[in-house]
Amino acid sequence: MSRSDAEWADWARQNRVAYEVAPIVESRGGDKVQVGFTFSLYAAIPTDKPLGRERQRAGEQLMEEIRALVQHAAPAETNPAGVSLEPPHLAVLRPENELRPEVGLTWRAVHPDEYLKTVTAEERGRMGQFEKRLSALGLRHGHW
Repeated sequence: MSRSDAEWADWARQNRVAYEVAPIVESRGGDKVQVGFTFSLYAAIPTDKPLGRERQRAGEQLMEEIRALVQHAAPAETNPAGVSLEPPHLAVLRPENELRPEVGLTWRAVHPDEYLKTVTAEERGRMGQFEKRLSALGLRHGHW
């Protein structure tokens, strides 16, 4: 699924794709430290499809396209060993989106060699660049 940035931006608008980034904070020796990030992407479930198998297939297709979008957007130097995809959510109701049904995928990004290693300023900067890249591809932060 090869698309240009402009095609991804059109796709993101059509499917009302939004993203969220959150820190992963753990307790280490009585101190709270940020050890990584989660980033989640959400897309509106197509309500023009009838309930049942057809809508489920449309949601599954959206999730595949979201995975492809993340691969397209991720910087080449991203270390995939420290990034893992959590189980997908085929029906998400978020208050940020007025409880409209969405599909959601969440990734965890942590150090692959030492889980409790503190996130560096450089890593925060890379996540900020990734967020800018998602925005440039037409995704909205938080909700539509």
